[in-house]
Amino acid sequence: MTASGVAVVIVNYNGESLLPDCLAALAAQTLAPDEIVVADNGSRDGSLALLHAHHPAVRALELGRNHGFAGGANRGVQATTAPWVCVLNSDATPQPDWLAALVAAPRGELTWALGSVLVSAATGLIESAGDAYAPAGYSHKLLRERPLADLPPDPYRVFAAPGAAPVFRRRVFDLLGGYEERFFLYYEDVDLAFRAALAGYHALLVPSARVTHRLGATTRSMARLRFYVARNSMWCAVRCLPELPVRVLVRRWLAELRANRPRRFVVAEVAGRLAGLAGLPRALRERRAIQARRVVSATEVQALLRLPGVVPGARAGSRSGLGGGDSTAAG
Repeated sequence: MTASGVAVVIVNYNGESLLPDCLAALAAQTLAPDEIVVADNGSRDGSLALLHAHHPAVRALELGRNHGFAGGANRGVQATTAPWVCVLNSDATPQPDWLAALVAAPRGELTWALGSVLVSAATGLIESAGDAYAPAGYSHKLLRERPLADLPPDPYRVFAAPGAAPVFRRRVFDLLGGYEERFFLYYEDVDLAFRAALAGYHALLVPSARVTHRLGATTRSMARLRFYVARNSMWCAVRCLPELPVRVLVRRWLAELRANRPRRFVVAEVAGRLAGLAGLPRALRERRAIQARRVVSATEVQALLRLPGVVPGARAGSRSGLGGGDSTAAG
């Protein structure tokens, strides 16, 4: 992979206040991306005017309506031709040597995604050093709230590249069909990573590639977030887990409901679970198709879900990870 072979897609919805910093960070890269596409989900603010007036080199893909993060990202990727493509959140600002570090990382033909360390803009601590997935049906972030000094020095395999700035091998992204657009936002990246793992591919986390992330900067409704996470995490587990531990999953979902804080969001989480149940017949049909294409054994999948041994003190999280793009992409 060379710098001229990387496209960047930013999914945007009313993100006028976030785009300048994100685009400035891309302009400051020591190795420039091949092209930058902003897939705009029908913004009603000044996002498009900003792009046309101040960033004429950036391609504004005007989608006209809100396709969600998943739909906007798929359309943005389809508009590029580079062999590698990054789906970058608008509230993420890569450090100047970010792309150069990714380009320098060794990878094999089965490496389908390159991940960056997400650094919290608020604390300077690690937000994610790779996303992991637990057999109980939830995602979580490695080394969350740990200092950067705890990072291993060399690249290592992870279940998924963190969702705010993953770089995908375009051929595999297309082969997998991209993000599942029915998810709209949240957990669409976890679902995609799981399908890639089932197809025999893996992601590589590059510790020297770092992206500052303003987590929560685009979340306009926490209740909506809880709804989508509750619904989509259910669909992801049903679609992708080779062996479906129904009792384990139900216990986990009930435990999350009991632990939900603040309690005013319980209604949103229950609504999400009910929506997930309503969509189970379709998810089960999709499961049959996904598992029929699986090329790795259930035992191999279990090994993939183990935490990387090179990550010191890594442990499973106690709450479901968010997964996916920010609500700036979907409103």
